[in-house]
Amino acid sequence: MKRIFNGSGGRKTALILSLCLIFALAVGTTFALLKANTDPVTNTFTAAKSGTDIVEELDGNQKKSIVVKNTGTAVSYVRVKLVMNWVDADNNVSAEPVNIDVKYDTTKWFEQDGIYYYKMPVAANGETTNLLKTPITEPADKPEGCHLEVTVLAESIQAAPSKAVTDSWGVRVDNNGYLTQPTTTP
Repeated sequence: MKRIFNGSGGRKTALILSLCLIFALAVGTTFALLKANTDPVTNTFTAAKSGTDIVEELDGNQKKSIVVKNTGTAVSYVRVKLVMNWVDADNNVSAEPVNIDVKYDTTKWFEQDGIYYYKMPVAANGETTNLLKTPITEPADKPEGCHLEVTVLAESIQAAPSKAVTDSWGVRVDNNGYLTQPTTTP
């Protein structure tokens, strides 16, 4: 009968086979224990939301205050567009242009291309300061049979990352996190 493990070569082979068997048993036992004893983990992720509410104060035919509240869950930047039209008694919009100069708070807001940007980021559930420095009043030389209608449109965008606001709105964010107008070189 022939011996399988003869000499030193056979002992090395037996040792290697034994170590492989022990390793396979250890790995198999570890996986079996992990599978039998590990509970599933639920990953709860809530995406940040951005939203606004417009709070206006009216006094007769004057718009005295325009404040924007951040109703989202993230710190956001806010911008406002004022759409002014002459409207008749039948709610028809006149083609006559509205030429009213809006006096706004230049310390907290800046205007670019007819849009007013709040300079500071607004915290979740926070609000901007009043946009208007003086009320918007219907002038005496309005078109006959019409009244002034001012529609306020507000938009917000999440403040982080700041690249989102610079790419989307075309404004800059300075080192303090405040919005600024982009600088143009002639």
